[in-house]
Amino acid sequence: MNVAHREVEGLLGTSRFLFLTRNDSVAQRLGAALRSDGVVMQEEAVPAQLATRLTELTPQVVFLDFGADEAYPDELLQATECARMLARTQPGLPVVAVGSLSRPQGTLAALRAGVRDFIDSENQAEVQDVVRRVLQNRGADLPSASSSRGQLIVLLGVRAGVGASTLGAHLSSLAQLVANAEPSTDAASKPTTASALKGSTALLDLGLPVCDGQLYLNASGNFHFAEAVRNLRRFDETLVNTALSRSESGVTVISLPRDLTEMRTVSHGDSLALLDKLRDHFGLLLADVGGFTNADFVAGLVRAADQTWLVTDQSVGSLVSLADVLRDLNDAGIDRSRLHLLVNRYDERYGMTAEQIAARFETPLLATLPDRTLALMSSTNQGRLLHEVSERDPYVKALRVLLDTLGAAAGSSHDKNWLSRWLPGLHKRLMLR
Repeated sequence: MNVAHREVEGLLGTSRFLFLTRNDSVAQRLGAALRSDGVVMQEEAVPAQLATRLTELTPQVVFLDFGADEAYPDELLQATECARMLARTQPGLPVVAVGSLSRPQGTLAALRAGVRDFIDSENQAEVQDVVRRVLQNRGADLPSASSSRGQLIVLLGVRAGVGASTLGAHLSSLAQLVANAEPSTDAASKPTTASALKGSTALLDLGLPVCDGQLYLNASGNFHFAEAVRNLRRFDETLVNTALSRSESGVTVISLPRDLTEMRTVSHGDSLALLDKLRDHFGLLLADVGGFTNADFVAGLVRAADQTWLVTDQSVGSLVSLADVLRDLNDAGIDRSRLHLLVNRYDERYGMTAEQIAARFETPLLATLPDRTLALMSSTNQGRLLHEVSERDPYVKALRVLLDTLGAAAGSSHDKNWLSRWLPGLHKRLMLR
């Protein structure tokens, strides 16, 4: 599947349609038929990359080419595999088979793969009728526009030990505490925290060493990431509320299995499909992948994220690792503008300033977090997070500013600084150092 898709028709409509095919002429006909309904994006059918591309493109309907002829001998097999994968990982996403009545083998293959809707691209009226019907049926099952999907923030530690797990635990706990503390208000007169971050936070504790985030949050439970992926088809509100680990403050934590060999049975595509489902259940999803070794999964996660924060410190080893991470992401086709730099344990006396690091690696600087190693270790050894011990610590104040930027991005345009009402000592111009 090509990283860059091709838009077959103009953006006259509002919907996005993904057509998995190498047949340009059929794609052109489909795009012409649907030009008043939306844009048709054409890509090759590569099942191994399907989950990643669905997360990136978020189509309303997926079309599969079941009209294979002698010119495309493997198209039918790929379409069948894609249909079965979509039925397993995206049961609510409409799938329509595209074929021809003159080739009944395609129609039969589509039915066997579980595709219920079939169109002939040469029949424009049929194409429009079927697509509008499936969109209408899907719209009846979708949540209202007010319940928007949650933000996905990737905390990509450039190497183990730079503080990404500590950051993830503190940031998720602060976000959930703010949501928990918000008083009831008249929804018509004032936006609520839930309207900004949906009132629920989850930490994907995928960094190394294993389960550090779960340890810092004192969240007990054995339902881990690999098990969540295996239960992808039944991943619903009931499972979220009963099976997943949760901290005392209410942060949901999904960690790697302690026996990492269990991850061998987890496919890249199903992992990304799980992340997509989680965004429907949580207002803020923080993914700590510091030290995670699967470069393809990390690249797919970064593509799907609303923001990616590269967490480093000023040490030579971390800066070398930062260069390696940036090179790997560049090789994976990640746009550098999607990345932001967060310098942890920052002190200008240590060497290169944060601005110099950002300029050297051509990556926008998001923030710096002060070096509070002693305070953090002291609170951790008490089994508590730093804001539970000292809410006015410089590290905690810096995290509040980071959270405020997330609230502004997700919240109502009438109240972009919602977090400052609930966290003491917060000022919009507070420097993060």
